[in-house]
Amino acid sequence: MDYERHDSTLASRLELLDKAADTQLSRELMQLHKKKCITCQEDRLACTVRPACKDRNFLNMLIDLGVEVKDLPSFCYSVYLDQVKRYILEKRTREMVDRRVPIRDFLSALNMSSIRQFTTRFSKIWARFSTVREGNLLLVTGDDMFFHFDFARDTVVLNPNHIPIRDFQALRLYVSLFSEYYNLKCQLIDETTNWWILAVEVKNKEAKKQLESLKSLVAHRIELLGLKTSDGGIRLQVEIITDDHRSPPEVGDLRKVFGLAAGQTQTGNV
Repeated sequence: MDYERHDSTLASRLELLDKAADTQLSRELMQLHKKKCITCQEDRLACTVRPACKDRNFLNMLIDLGVEVKDLPSFCYSVYLDQVKRYILEKRTREMVDRRVPIRDFLSALNMSSIRQFTTRFSKIWARFSTVREGNLLLVTGDDMFFHFDFARDTVVLNPNHIPIRDFQALRLYVSLFSEYYNLKCQLIDETTNWWILAVEVKNKEAKKQLESLKSLVAHRIELLGLKTSDGGIRLQVEIITDDHRSPPEVGDLRKVFGLAAGQTQTGNV
């Protein structure tokens, strides 16, 4: 378990104070958590059912920082992989959101030899299935689960909810995925470099009643959300503005928009 040497990577993510202070704080955080990890893993029952870091968030952070598998807290990581496996194959654990896994270990846990085998198998098992790929990103969704494969970082994020959408290219990719998955017609317009308009076909008869609830969930990240009626039916119109004064929209926000339009609203996580 040798993840302290990644404290500089953590410091670069913090950007709270100055470089020296952030580096010192990151080093201390790693050292403190290493002691916490050792104590936690000594009690294997507690580590399995009640880990010292809530939802194994520290482990999840280490994976996101790019810590090598051999340097991760080994027992905690083995439990984590088993939970991922049981969630996907058996749905025997509670919902897992924003959970990172190195792609090789993800496939191994599911007894898969390749991404192609993964997509081929589950496209036949899941009632609904959708996938899009562009560059180093592969997005796969089915059976109310969502997978974000990033080949550049060699990680997959299970049920990404808080990944920010910072550019039109990323927005277009997610819109393509969700419109296919929910079988909804939509139009996406790139008005300017930081102003985008999305119009989604509405099949949900209760959309008007549910709209205010959705607005409250995404208010700080989506500029405008409303229903428009035309000869072509009802459309849910979304306006997104990205600048230094607003938090960027998140993947979970977009999925909630499509879920409401399809009549499958989600008030919590993906």
